[in-house]
Amino acid sequence: MFNKAKNAPPENKAAALIKPDTRSSSPAGSPTSSARSSLSVIGSNTQVEGDINSDEDLTVEGSVSGIITCKQHTVTLGTKGYIQGDVFAHTLHVSGEVKGNLVALHRATIHKGAQVSGTIVAPCLVLEDGSVFHGSIDMDPDNDMLKSAFNDTSGKTAKTATLNKTTNTTYQKAATVTHDETEA
Repeated sequence: MFNKAKNAPPENKAAALIKPDTRSSSPAGSPTSSARSSLSVIGSNTQVEGDINSDEDLTVEGSVSGIITCKQHTVTLGTKGYIQGDVFAHTLHVSGEVKGNLVALHRATIHKGAQVSGTIVAPCLVLEDGSVFHGSIDMDPDNDMLKSAFNDTSGKTAKTATLNKTTNTTYQKAATVTHDETEA
């Protein structure tokens, strides 16, 4: 019984050990890596003026002026992050400052230290002690704004029109990204 293991060719043992390692470094389009969620980060020294559409989780540590659309993923605003505009996401975590509407399909969490001014539309909402909120809340899962934002096939035009009727807010359409490397 032990003789077979001793007499096995060394290259077979090595191939068995290497095979799992090659799967972990598979190309980006492979099924193995698509199971992992991807993440975009707007760094603390970055300012974005314009709309952001993302098909992955988004973390904002810097400043964004515009509409953020991340319908099937999570948007996280860091403690020093700032958003002036509307955010549409599956899940929201806010620790920084927002001046605009937050629309979450699943849940919005406003963490301690966050400052939010605007309307929050989410079927599940958590406002932690120590957070500051000025505005209105709608937790009706049948809300027209929620339905139009997440079920509309015509894109952002209809949801922007709905929000503009509600808040009379306008946004700059030019997309500009500024990164200050002096503090890096």
